[in-house]
Amino acid sequence: MLLTSELKRKAIHLASLSIPIAYYASPSAWSRDWERGLLAAVILSLAIEVFRLHHPRIRNAFRHFFGELLRNHEEVSLLGSTYLLIAVLLTLHLFEKPVAVLALGFLIIGDTVAAIVGKSFGRTRLLGGKSLEGSLSCFAVCYALTLLMPGIPFHVGIIGALVATVFELLPIPLDDNFRIPLSAGFAMELLLR
Repeated sequence: MLLTSELKRKAIHLASLSIPIAYYASPSAWSRDWERGLLAAVILSLAIEVFRLHHPRIRNAFRHFFGELLRNHEEVSLLGSTYLLIAVLLTLHLFEKPVAVLALGFLIIGDTVAAIVGKSFGRTRLLGGKSLEGSLSCFAVCYALTLLMPGIPFHVGIIGALVATVFELLPIPLDDNFRIPLSAGFAMELLLR
């Protein structure tokens, strides 16, 4: 994918940062309302996916409007945005607020920086074509985010950032929008117990 297309895709990715920021700023009493709203968004997204994947006319129209933003595998599987919505719902449901917000920050900002740095400056190739430069920038950004999150101890932040970076790097078939926040969230939650 060309850098220009990647930048457009990541701009949309960064727009989703509004979800964890708004969630963090909202009263804890609203947690269930957040989960219900996200569940409705996931159901709607999955319904659109079913139509997109099983009806050629809808698939062609979708490709016409969003073609350059789609990755090759998204032609025949769920979109990254759908995985993102599912991951946000699960992350908010499973983890305490600081851990959930931080894990989503790792995904939204860390993954974005890794992709842009990797595609722009990546020279040393690692697993699945990812770059050392992209992975190091992902780790640095994820760790920096932990410094902004009250209530997350140093060792928890370091491990969370490391887990997020490793799961961003690994060429696992499961979409990284799903695996990054859940793996980092579980690691941090376990260390906080």
